[in-house]
Amino acid sequence: MVRANVQRVAGWFYDGRRFRDGTIGWEDDVIVEVRQGRARNVIATGLIVPGLWNAHTHLGDALVTQELRGTIEELVAPPHGLKHRILAKAKDGAVVAAMRRAMATMLRTGTTGFSDFREGGLKGLKLLYAALAAMPLQGTALGRPAALAYDAKEVSAILRASDGVAVSSYVDWPSDQLGKLAAHVRRERKMFAIHCSERIREDIDKVLDLSPAFLVHMVQATDADLARCAEAGVPIVLCPRSNAFFGMTPDIPRLLRAGVELHLGTDNAMINTPSMLREMEFAYRIGRLKGGVSAKAIFEMALRARRLEDPKASVGIRVGERADLVVLDLPGGTSGFASMMRASASDVSLVVSGGVLWPGKGAVMPQPPRRRRSS
Repeated sequence: MVRANVQRVAGWFYDGRRFRDGTIGWEDDVIVEVRQGRARNVIATGLIVPGLWNAHTHLGDALVTQELRGTIEELVAPPHGLKHRILAKAKDGAVVAAMRRAMATMLRTGTTGFSDFREGGLKGLKLLYAALAAMPLQGTALGRPAALAYDAKEVSAILRASDGVAVSSYVDWPSDQLGKLAAHVRRERKMFAIHCSERIREDIDKVLDLSPAFLVHMVQATDADLARCAEAGVPIVLCPRSNAFFGMTPDIPRLLRAGVELHLGTDNAMINTPSMLREMEFAYRIGRLKGGVSAKAIFEMALRARRLEDPKASVGIRVGERADLVVLDLPGGTSGFASMMRASASDVSLVVSGGVLWPGKGAVMPQPPRRRRSS
């Protein structure tokens, strides 16, 4: 079948196992062509990877731009941490603009999807959607009650407007209230997620009783805690740069040895630029401090969370998948995984998110045909 509107890129592309030399074509928002050999009429060439997925963000606090000092409790813990105090007083337009800047950074650095822990109840979700409306990004919006308390009407409204609920740590909540909240989310067949064992070790059995879709951090977890997560099939999202800001580092080789499925996220936008390229590089480096982890393992951590949005999604580039692609001006072949650990925003030539082109530095953009002058 001849396709008239296919756009193509060529180079070394990731097929889910390795990098192969070839051409990728898409039409509208779907990949329709994956083949060996490089086509001539392409809009960009280079190292081609699926759009990265930022598995854990707090985009609202991108509003906070001051230099940060203090502990986790003083800066981010609800309800009186610095970010919560600032967001409570902020104008809606300022929050939306800050989130949109963070989303633009994600696109520029090759991220085409994210999972956001959205504070502020129903209003917080509305601000997130206002920011997302102008961006060609996939966003998993996980809301939360405005206070550390369960209110059935409020939770029902949040679930109607979101993909689920995500809360701060178990120890922040009255256990009976958190149990009711998680049960409500399960009844509605939505996603429930929670931070766990970041500041202190928390009781993993009580946390897993809430049936979370995934946990975030787990830097204080024991080997037994990790074994329980692996047994339960609950993924863990790591945020190494955020942890390091507060003087902690996740032991990535230990987590991998435990058999836990690992994802990667950038956490608070007021602490870290939401760049998955930076997060991968940092994760790779601190992995070396604990005995080493392969570049491929880190790279796949930056892709795997797309399955939370679509369990059937592949981590590789395949026909029929959503057209989310990143083209980088970097070496491919057997060097592809190592190249990704050194990648920066300046290496991004082109981002395709849902078939929409988002130009980066050096992109060769298709030119519209010239109009003929009428005689």
